[in-house]
Amino acid sequence: MDQSLMIDMLYGALILVAGFLLRRIFHLFDRIHSEHKELHGRITDLSTESVSRQELMGAIDRVLARIDKLEERLISK
Repeated sequence: MDQSLMIDMLYGALILVAGFLLRRIFHLFDRIHSEHKELHGRITDLSTESVSRQELMGAIDRVLARIDKLEERLISK
């Protein structure tokens, strides 16, 4: 075989291996990016479903008001 043909085949093999490695690397980056988007979406969903501070304080006030009513009933008996 001619030397230039051997060198071209070697370059072709190197380019093939480099292309395969780059494809794998980009595939891994895409997978990590999609997992990050999924995690971000889950956190966003959780934050929109959370109870606001005002709702929490209102619920606490209602519970305390009922406890006060129970105390009044127990004292009046």
